Amino acid sequence: MLLLLVASVSAAQEQAVVVVTRPTVVAFFPPVTDAQLDRDPDLNETLTDFQLYAGQIRAPFRQAGIDFHEVYAPSLRIAVGHDMTMFRPTDIKLGYFFVAPGKAPHVQYGVATDLDLKALASDYFHIFIK
Repeated sequence: MLLLLVASVSAAQEQAVVVVTRPTVVAFFPPVTDAQLDRDPDLNETLTDFQLYAGQIRAPFRQAGIDFHEVYAPSLRIAVGHDMTMFRPTDIKLGYFFVAPGKAPHVQYGVATDLDLKALASDYFHIFIK
């Protein structure tokens, strides 16, 4: 089962571009190799949790009108209208980028559970999420 999760991360992009047209959450995680995951059981567990909660939140966000993207890259570009922002995490390389047109972005670092993500998104977007 873990091999399927690792395969999606191994094919990481060098830089992702996310186009924002409505409330959006971008879950970001650094690209990792199979060898890194084999050497570091904590990293392996962190990635597994990150992907588990991302999978659990995708449908509730979609139903609430929130786009959700998972990105496995060292940086990402966020396009909102004609504005392009480069986001490059510093010390903590994983987390969630909340953004919506006309609103200042918010970054939450670390792995968040699906319940935490619902609460964060509800507060940021002012949207009820089932």
